[in-house]
Formats: sequence, C-alpha cells, structure tokens
Amino acid sequence: MGITYEGSLQALLRPNRGANLLGNKLDKALRGMNDGQTQGIPIGPDASLVIAEVLLTAVDDFLVSQYPALIRGFRHVDDYELSFVNLSEAEMILTALQGLLSEYELFLNPRKTELRELPSPLEDNWAIDLKAFNIRDQTHPVGQRNDLISLFSKALEIASDRPKESVLRYAVSRVQYLDIAPGAWRTFQNCVLGAASADSSTLAVALGTMYQVGAKGGHVVARSPLADVFESIIRTHAPRGQGSEVAWALWGALAWNVALSAAAAGFLSEMDDNVVALLSLHGDILGLFPPGSLNTNKWTNLISQPDVLRSEHWLLAYEANQQGWLVSPRIAAHPIFSAMSRAGVSFYDVTEAKPQFPLGARGIPGGRLPTYYA
Repeated sequence: MGITYEGSLQALLRPNRGANLLGNKLDKALRGMNDGQTQGIPIGPDASLVIAEVLLTAVDDFLVSQYPALIRGFRHVDDYELSFVNLSEAEMILTALQGLLSEYELFLNPRKTELRELPSPLEDNWAIDLKAFNIRDQTHPVGQRNDLISLFSKALEIASDRPKESVLRYAVSRVQYLDIAPGAWRTFQNCVLGAASADSSTLAVALGTMYQVGAKGGHVVARSPLADVFESIIRTHAPRGQGSEVAWALWGALAWNVALSAAAAGFLSEMDDNVVALLSLHGDILGLFPPGSLNTNKWTNLISQPDVLRSEHWLLAYEANQQGWLVSPRIAAHPIFSAMSRAGVSFYDVTEAKPQFPLGARGIPGGRLPTYYA
C-alpha cells in the first residue's frame, strides 16, 4: 500500500494551539517552501523525507498500539506490506488505516493498494529468472562476457513487457559486486550503460556500479560511451523539464570530466530547475561545454527578481552567487542570506563531483512496524 501526500501537516500539528509550537513552525516553514500551499509537502528536499517519516511513524505507533496481535509486516518509506490470517482481518486493518491517514489528511494510493490472497510468491518471476543467471568468474573472460550479454538481453526483454517495474535497475544491481576480467570490461560497461539508456531512472545506480566494479578491478571507465548516454538523456529529458534525469547526467559528466556538446548546452540553458542550473554552471566553469554555448541569461534574470529569495529559485540565487558563477544582487541586501554567505554556508559541495557510488542511488529505509521477513 502506497501513501499519497495530498494533505498537510495541519491535522497532526494542530495550528490552533499556538504559532510558537515546534509543529506549527514546521508547518509554516514547509508552506514557505511550497509557494504558500497548505496541501502536500514539497517534493525533492531531504527535509521532506524527515517530515514524511514523522507523519508515518505516528501512523505506525497507532497501528501497533491499537492492533498489537494483528500487525505483522513492515513499512519501507511510504509503502506498507502487511499480512493477516484471513480476509476479514485484512479488510478491517485496511479500513482502519484509511481512516487514520485521513485524520492526517493523507490518502492511500489506489494504484498501489491491493488485497492479495496467500500463498504468494516472495519474488516476481522475472527477478527469480535474472537472479538464476550464472555469470562465470574472471578466469573465464570469454564466458563472462557472454554471460553478461545474456543477462542484460533477458533483462531488456523483460523490461519491454514490464515498463513500470524496476527490471533494469535490478539487473544492474545484480552485477554490482562482480570481479570483471579485463577482456570483459568493455562488454560490462556497455551492458550497464545500455540499461541506463533504456531506462534513464537507472542512470545513478549504473554510474555507481561502473565506478565500484571498475575501481575494484583497476578498470578505466571509457568517456566516449558515457558522453553518448549523457547527451541522449539531456536531449530527451531537458525539453520535458525532467530535472532528475538531467541532473544525474550532468553529475556523471562532472564526475568523469566528460565533454558535452553545444546542443546539450542549449537544451540545459532553457531549463529553470535549480539543481540542473547549478550543475550546468559548474560544468561550464570546468570547460565541459564549448566556450559561450551555455546561455545563462534565463538564470541571471531569475536570480535578479526582487522576491527571488522567497521563491523556489532561492537556492540558485544563493549558491550561484556563493560559488562566484553568477551575481545575485539580492544576497548582499538580505540580512539572513548575507550572514550565511559571510559564514561560508554552502549547499553545493563541489568535491562531490568525482567518480563514486552516490548515496542518492541507494535505497532509503524507514518504518517502525515489526518486520517478519528475512
């Protein structure tokens, strides 16, 4: 069962009990991050993960306290999986959970909520098939290369039939800890990047996997195929305003020092995503784009707006100014932001732009329900 954050914190924080309460201060701060909206929580900031965990931990505690003999299962971030002896118990808890969530102005996601009769497979059939693939070790380089091709060919076939499932991410994770023979490294890199090309949401874990396996075996990640993938992702997702995919492509280009084309710079210049803009500006300073190809006029205009520090572009205004990439005249005139600037506060760490397995590519745990699964 998945949770949809369409509500606000108000039901939990009880604003009528005083504006100085911590909960109401949080509510006000979140509304400030969300253009004043009282519905939902901002998508993207790490603070939202903390707030979501606060909300759902309260739900967990209520379920465990009210139904201690019935609650068996777990919550991972905002997904619940619970098991019951019979259908009537499942329906009772489902009704209770829906009612409890409504008190916090939260809702179950109908597309992810179902009652399934047991016995049920612990894993999807496709995951079992991919896990069963035997990949020979590095003492058999030709066989290892053939096994990698077979694994990813099967994964791509399955992914085409199940586009909503993380088949290719699973396939990439399947090879994260292999010892790759020198003669199979090129095949390994091409297979992993092929998965990222087919499903751009796989890019972060694909880059981390290439780094991890490459560092372990002393292999060099080739820049040319990286450039092809990054260019393709930027060309596809930038016009759609899909900042996450574009940001990971830019991070990869920064980390491996991969040059990007003037065409890519043109696509990036049209985006108003703060993170994309900062990564692009960093890349431009490092010479990843042809000179003069990155047009910063749009971002300069955004950070020159009188109310920019109260808008969703405050991060771009502050950080571009702090890094010396663009000048935002509003920073020096603002008592809080100018004090932060003098103290050397920064939200963009340029030292993170290096080959590594990014933490953002790994899973996020959560939940206080008892876990009954291995």
